[in-house]
Amino acid sequence: MLQGIGGGLMLPVLQTLLVNAAGPRNLGKMMSLVSLPALLGPILGPVIGGLILSQLSWHWIFWVNIPFCVAGLVLAWRNLAPTAPKKSSHLDVVGLALLSPSLAAMIYGLSQAGNHGGFGNSAVLLPVGIGAALLAGFVVHALRAKLPLLDLRLFAVRSFTASNVLLFLSGLSVYGAMLLLPLYEQQVRGQSALAAGLLLAPQGLGMLLTRGYAGRLTDRIGARPIVLVGFLLTMAGTLAYTQAGVNTNELLLGASLVVRGAGLGAVTIPVMAGAYLGLKPNQVPHASIATRITSQLGGAFGAAVFALILQTQLAAQAAGGLVGRATAFDNAFWWSIGLTALAIIPALFLPGRREVASIRAEQAQELATQVGDVRG
Repeated sequence: MLQGIGGGLMLPVLQTLLVNAAGPRNLGKMMSLVSLPALLGPILGPVIGGLILSQLSWHWIFWVNIPFCVAGLVLAWRNLAPTAPKKSSHLDVVGLALLSPSLAAMIYGLSQAGNHGGFGNSAVLLPVGIGAALLAGFVVHALRAKLPLLDLRLFAVRSFTASNVLLFLSGLSVYGAMLLLPLYEQQVRGQSALAAGLLLAPQGLGMLLTRGYAGRLTDRIGARPIVLVGFLLTMAGTLAYTQAGVNTNELLLGASLVVRGAGLGAVTIPVMAGAYLGLKPNQVPHASIATRITSQLGGAFGAAVFALILQTQLAAQAAGGLVGRATAFDNAFWWSIGLTALAIIPALFLPGRREVASIRAEQAQELATQVGDVRG
């Protein structure tokens, strides 16, 4: 809980600072730059995690956070300028009391789906139901409050809504497959944790390949065409895993992961940049909170859904031994492709070249009017 409170306070604030510093014309470049550490995660994370598990105790998975936190404290103390709160600022206590427990309850309930064989168990339905009721109460409160914790009127902006839907579906379909990949290597191919981490590294390399291009192109032609191509690459890169067996060539699977990673890199950056396009500076903090919430819920839901899919498939193929287990993973990866294809629908509502040009023209006109008022 303490770790979650720290991350919950820190990440939206940092995201807000970055977006305001970049400005609307450089959102794509900014996202491609600051996402570099996150993209290195799929390369270094599984490898370092495998080393820790094979050479040290599991406690070091948590101890390893300490030096990063200390470094972050020093950098923040030395480089972030102190800012005074606005006079109109206040904490929406009612909104916080409704929203925070609602999200915690829903994420906890979803995480129990794999342990209880589906979403119909009371251990899943009860916390999800309580969370949904609290969330409904928050929606009613936020629409009435003058300064709500989260401004829900942002969802009237088409690109913002489309980006948030895609963030949720990315957790469900695209990143849900991240649960399957290491399990396939360990349970079907018999790899160790370290070997599985090394074999997944090509996906991170693929993400690095498209990172810079995706950011620059998003600033020029909008998020829609980049995201659509990214989803197609992600599905193409997953296709080999729908046919993978016990002895499938690792070079083929590695090349597929490079393609899949390239697709993920082309999806992530434009979607995040599209969420902020056309928003006013005072709306950016609310957008940062909303995108974090959507990502968290999508990730929890995606993990629950794919854990359940895999569990069901493994049970159905139990009589087939190792070959049956490989078939179970093949079927689960087909589900991943199908759900990724579903995400193409909201991607069509992301801004394209014309929408980007129109939004920038409106922002330039607004800035010119403000400059004229100041001079006057």
